Amino acid sequence: MMRRLLTALIALLAIGVVAFAAWLHRSHGWHPLAAFGFALLLPVVFDAALLGLQFVFGAWFRAQEAPHEHYGFATALRAWGREVVASLRTFFWAQIRYASAPLPSAEHGERTPVLLVHGYVCNRGIWRPFAGWLAARGHPVESVNLEPVFGTIDDYVPIVAEGVRRLRERTGRDRIAIVAHSMGGVVARAYLARAGDASVCAVVTLGSPHAGTWLAQLGYGRNVAQMLPGSSWLDALAMRETQATAALFTTIWSPHDNIVMPQQASQRLAGATAVAVPGRGHLQLAYDPSVWRIAAEALDARCGTFRSGSPASSAAAPPDRA
Repeated sequence: MMRRLLTALIALLAIGVVAFAAWLHRSHGWHPLAAFGFALLLPVVFDAALLGLQFVFGAWFRAQEAPHEHYGFATALRAWGREVVASLRTFFWAQIRYASAPLPSAEHGERTPVLLVHGYVCNRGIWRPFAGWLAARGHPVESVNLEPVFGTIDDYVPIVAEGVRRLRERTGRDRIAIVAHSMGGVVARAYLARAGDASVCAVVTLGSPHAGTWLAQLGYGRNVAQMLPGSSWLDALAMRETQATAALFTTIWSPHDNIVMPQQASQRLAGATAVAVPGRGHLQLAYDPSVWRIAAEALDARCGTFRSGSPASSAAAPPDRA
């Protein structure tokens, strides 16, 4: 569904770009190539401006939450620039090209099998670079598409359960790990609250709004309403969780997150290990190799490695680096 929505949006944008370029050419005498280039640049500028506004909001929340922490304007500017690239890459290419394609996977790898769970208005296409990196490292990989796009988070729990089942069946492993971005981390919590922790040895979340996000007020969908700070749904989820399941989590979060805010309080999960990675925007967390390495360290520490189909004993949990 997300792929169809994005395809329709791009088709409308393409029509608008061509129509505006034709108007510039015919009414103002612009050279056709110049007119087309300028018209094509406008959607990019709009996206960059919208993301810039999000970073301004994020800076305000960061200043309220941690007034003594200063990262510098250059760090924020780099995060914004990389987030613009990540946004264009995600919504104009990856989620259309790879929405239905199987992700890279090390079918006979000896490392922990990993289920990848995407976030709001995304699909599995966002994970392709990370999946390739995991596969090269020796991880069998599975993924899901969370639909309906604007449904409830509870709608996604059976989808994750099916993904867990497929991955365990494919690999013959009793326990697998979950890596989730944004809303996907909350979905993983809802899955564990319902299914328990018998089939999962670790969960790593990237930029997940565990306590909701202020920006949900501007979103659309029942899932967004559930991610409002202080929502009754989030409160009910917390009541169903146990210390054992919370201890499986490593939360990777950025003080420069432009979607989940206030950044630190919104991404905190009681009982979880927290790792801060400054200078990254929200989508960029899914594409950043340094974030991938932190996630892999957490998987290795909590799940160990596998040999001849048998799980090794898990190592101790990684230290809290928040």
